[in-house]
Amino acid sequence: MISFGFWNLLIITVVALVLKNNWRLDDEKVAWKNSLFLKSPVIQRLMQFFRQPIVSFLIQAGVVLVVTRFLCYTGWLVYLLNQPDPPLWDFKWFYVASKLAHQHLSPFNAEIFNRSFCILTNACGFIPPFVYPPNIIPLIWFVGYFSSSTAFSIWIGMHVLAIGLALWGANILLESKSLAFRTICTISVALIYGLVRDLQVGNIAIFVAVLILWMFIWAKKNQDIPAGICLGIAVCKPTLAALFILYFLLKRRFSLVFVSVVTGTALVFLGLALTGNSLTQFLPDASRGFSLWLNDPSNSPYLSISRIDLKVVGPRLFPNNPFFAKLFSDLIVLILVGLVGWYWYLQQSLTAWAKEIYLAELVLVSCLSIAINYSQQTGSVMLIPAVVFLLNDLLYQIRHCKFSRTRMSVWLAGVCCLAVQTAVIHGWLIGSLAKHWKVKAGELPYIIKVTIFALPSYAILAITVSILVLAISSLRQKPILKFQPLNRVSIYR
Repeated sequence: MISFGFWNLLIITVVALVLKNNWRLDDEKVAWKNSLFLKSPVIQRLMQFFRQPIVSFLIQAGVVLVVTRFLCYTGWLVYLLNQPDPPLWDFKWFYVASKLAHQHLSPFNAEIFNRSFCILTNACGFIPPFVYPPNIIPLIWFVGYFSSSTAFSIWIGMHVLAIGLALWGANILLESKSLAFRTICTISVALIYGLVRDLQVGNIAIFVAVLILWMFIWAKKNQDIPAGICLGIAVCKPTLAALFILYFLLKRRFSLVFVSVVTGTALVFLGLALTGNSLTQFLPDASRGFSLWLNDPSNSPYLSISRIDLKVVGPRLFPNNPFFAKLFSDLIVLILVGLVGWYWYLQQSLTAWAKEIYLAELVLVSCLSIAINYSQQTGSVMLIPAVVFLLNDLLYQIRHCKFSRTRMSVWLAGVCCLAVQTAVIHGWLIGSLAKHWKVKAGELPYIIKVTIFALPSYAILAITVSILVLAISSLRQKPILKFQPLNRVSIYR
């Protein structure tokens, strides 16, 4: 029998060879030949430092080990989850809801759902209610036809496919054809914690993120029908997708909004019909279920350590004063929304209120979607466009601009905050520290709660602000570039 260590060595060797063959600038060499950015004394000293043999070796070894670790962990996770009773906790909600819909029963009724959850999964006691809107029922209807183990396997396969589509979409939006930058983009996107976390728990955040990503790609090509269908389906998780409907209304893309509203409305009424519900029955059940769900420790802004939105900042800072806690969180949200609105106004003023959409806008709306609404760790998959934006911004600075310490400091701040949304912080740091206290009982020390455990929320705020600063400063640097559908997607900065 071949040992696990041998497979590790084999994977490391393969990864090293693949990275070596793909670490080429190709056409970028010509574009960077007369780069004023690269001729800066600061960049020259930095390049000399990284060209030292020991430094170069350590960086290459680090990248190889990180990629190998990710591949091994993902492979192990897929194997672990593909067992008769895998720990796909979130998926069990969708599976039970689908089974109830097949019996023409309402999963939105807390008592019915709790009783059925106990029967189907053997997990009894208090179970947070099913609080998704009715339009998700037609989308998960198919899992009710299978046994739990078969449904698990199908769900895992769908997640792996969705991750592939996310990586493909990110590379489409990247403004470089060089294999080196495409490799960096792929690795950076894959390391976002939400991708693997979504696979761990069996959530649907990755599906929503992929739908939003491809909605943008099609909307850039003025293909409003497929873009609208994607948005209409994505609204099954409204906390992540609903804000895009408002965005497209402001951009006067009415045909896209119309298609998305028709798609979403059709799914809502179909979901109500499949569960034997009406709006008058659904609304009271949903209201009662939501209040029960919000009091669960994993969702409560005062107790949850897995939430990454800004709504938890106030409750963590002022746990004994609910009024000031809510006021402080709402104030941060209002200021952030106001700043994004100001950028959008400046941009639209310069483009004569055109209907074109730009990557900077997608990134800011995506960041707002997870910043101002309830969002768990899986929601960090919405940061995929932010990775592409930062890479595209660096590319433009290298090609066309002089080196600016201020701008690069803002760019590095964005990169560092994206690094917070990886397994290093979420899994190894927060996850390991949480084992020392009874978090759900509220025993977490105050100083730990408002520092280390709040890092993901602070990072979301800092990412949004840094990208906002880069986007606003880019308004003075260059005109908006037209979209080239066959070659690359240009962004507005």
